[in-house]
Amino acid sequence: MTPEQLAKIERLGYTVTTLREEADVTDIDVSEVEGLICNNVFQYCHVDDFKQLRFVQAISAGIDRLPFDELQERDIRLYNAGDTYAIPMAEWVVWQLLDFMKHGASFREKQANRHWEKERRLRELTGKTVALLGLGHVGEAIAKRLRAFDMTIIGVGHREKQVPFVDRYVLTDALHDVLAESDVIVIALPLTDDTYHLIDAEAIAAMKEDAVLLNVARGSIIDETALIAALEEGKFFGVALDVFETEPLPSDHALYNFEWVTLTPHNSYVSDRVNERLFENIVRNLRHEQPH
Repeated sequence: MTPEQLAKIERLGYTVTTLREEADVTDIDVSEVEGLICNNVFQYCHVDDFKQLRFVQAISAGIDRLPFDELQERDIRLYNAGDTYAIPMAEWVVWQLLDFMKHGASFREKQANRHWEKERRLRELTGKTVALLGLGHVGEAIAKRLRAFDMTIIGVGHREKQVPFVDRYVLTDALHDVLAESDVIVIALPLTDDTYHLIDAEAIAAMKEDAVLLNVARGSIIDETALIAALEEGKFFGVALDVFETEPLPSDHALYNFEWVTLTPHNSYVSDRVNERLFENIVRNLRHEQPH
């Protein structure tokens, strides 16, 4: 945060202490702290160290790195970053999809080799069916953008809800049926006990041989061992992964071996606008917790 942003928070009535690294929390007395703006601070300390804690503002959209049960037991309110990262993550999905359909890698290789040759294998997004797993802020932003390509969008989630921009919405117990009819599968679900390895060998087997699979959520939603086995058999037209079961991804990992797999280093949320949106989100939530 800039000095001006910190001053704005202080004008809400807060006394602010900043730490350069979250690990530095062990160097200060946190017993009087009432609010936290953090990512993974509880890796270095326990909720019970914060005797007066009333609320936690996560700077991520996902909250799987935070001790949700302990916070809930103490009635400590938890805010996530909401739709801060939805737009760049949705644009990442569009970028990867278009790159696969238009064989971007082939054109870049030809250009690098100063080679003039037409590419006849190009595909359209129009008319393709998308299984969109997860319809939160990120999923909705993805659906909105894919709608512009006249794609058929099937939303998949754990509970009944009204979702804009989708043609059909089903619960996860119908997942395999939806995977079987989809040309594109996009994962935008939070990581929970229910979604861990949701995309396992059986789910992958249900997908079309030339499906495109993209994951912007959490790596552990996909069973990477099962995915690699399918890739070794030549499955998928393209796979784009921004998240992995182990991060950073080891340099000798098998996922690096496939030319139709695109890997980015948990980078899809980055843009020139996210810091601005994140601060607006934080201020909005802090106003709810404003000291009296």
